[in-house]
Amino acid sequence: MRNEVFVELLAAQTLQAESSGGLLANKPEMDFLLRLAGTTQISRAIRDAGAKAGGQFVLVVAGRSVVRRPPGIVAKELPRRGLTDSERARIEKAALLNAERA
Repeated sequence: MRNEVFVELLAAQTLQAESSGGLLANKPEMDFLLRLAGTTQISRAIRDAGAKAGGQFVLVVAGRSVVRRPPGIVAKELPRRGLTDSERARIEKAALLNAERA
């Protein structure tokens, strides 16, 4: 996950799914993780894309209103660039996860 556009589009899918009642899980944060991992299985998503103890991670904050950074949190943004073919394929797969679930 090294592209702001990629993360933004996955988050937009989650926010849209939340609005339409089509989340892949009970909570939007888990829906996002499932889309990021490209699976409908929570255990696999946690294993493949979840934060690991002692490892680096990216905190993603998304919403429909302005998000304010709490004091003491140093923010760095991911680079914003065009999507690679691989990223496009992952975004498409994430969008199709609802069909797999049905």
